[in-house]
Amino acid sequence: LPQGRTKWWNPSENAEKEEEDEDEDEEEMKAETEEIEPEQGPPLLTPIGADAEIESIKAWTAKISSSLIPQYACAFLRSNLWPGAYAFSRGMAWENIYVGYGHKYVTTDYGPELPPLPANEYNDGPEIVEADDPLPEDEAKAKAAEEQKAEEEEEEEEEEEGNGDDEDD
Repeated sequence: LPQGRTKWWNPSENAEKEEEDEDEDEEEMKAETEEIEPEQGPPLLTPIGADAEIESIKAWTAKISSSLIPQYACAFLRSNLWPGAYAFSRGMAWENIYVGYGHKYVTTDYGPELPPLPANEYNDGPEIVEADDPLPEDEAKAKAAEEQKAEEEEEEEEEEEGNGDDEDD
């Protein structure tokens, strides 16, 4: 603006002032670096008719806040390119506001790729499956069966030893 509210700042100007007192070698390096040119942005307050359309949809939608009391109503514009951008005016007073996510409008929905299914850590086997605890009667029967089996094995071993002694004589 002509009032000088916005102006371009060259970061190398401050560096040049600080480096004036330093060696001549650094001055040679400074001469080798390129000069930074100021960027030129679009002019402020351009007409909305100049905004680009989005697939045959106008860039802005205009509405009035109230049709019941038109003398107190304000006009507002909603941006179709930047959802959440609004401009409103009442007489010669106007303002802009943006309450959005910082993403332009796109005609296709964003659908990220689904993550892969989790891998099986281990298979369910008999060592993992929970079992009910046996009843005391069942434990007693199992213990008796083990003792009986152990006694039968001892008797068989004694018979084999006894038969083996007779054959040696």
